[in-house]
Amino acid sequence: MSRPRPVEFEFGSPSDPELAGQLAMVSLGGTGWINVEPIIDDEFQPPEPGPFAFLGGSTHKVPVVTWMPGKHQGAGGAKDTTVGLQHATGPRLAWRLRDLGRPVPEGWRVTQDHPRRGLVASVPADSEPLDVMGWLLGAAEATCQVPMTGRWRATVHPGIA
Repeated sequence: MSRPRPVEFEFGSPSDPELAGQLAMVSLGGTGWINVEPIIDDEFQPPEPGPFAFLGGSTHKVPVVTWMPGKHQGAGGAKDTTVGLQHATGPRLAWRLRDLGRPVPEGWRVTQDHPRRGLVASVPADSEPLDVMGWLLGAAEATCQVPMTGRWRATVHPGIA
């Protein structure tokens, strides 16, 4: 069985109807994931990392958000949603976001906060996907190290049904 091809689209707001529909579709299936990154004008695109970038810090000057719903379990339940934010702002992003007035929401459990691998959190399965994405996009905006256009590009990786 082959995996469906990813779907890409652009949007300008976390409340965008297409984003809401894609989040609902992936949630309903309980498989797949969505990556979102800010759209950056060509003049502000950071250079590609060199061949020895793996020796230094993070190369994600343009952050990447990942949202993945928890797999469905018996009796109508689901495992927690997993979210991630790759960034280039260094260690202890959760603390820095708190200092910027964007703390990790109550009830979320940070499972990784690493300067190269990013921030990963477990989010209660009953959390509203648009609210979760809204927080993630705000955190991405706070960590982006180049000027943003205010628009976003989502890549939806549907799961296998």
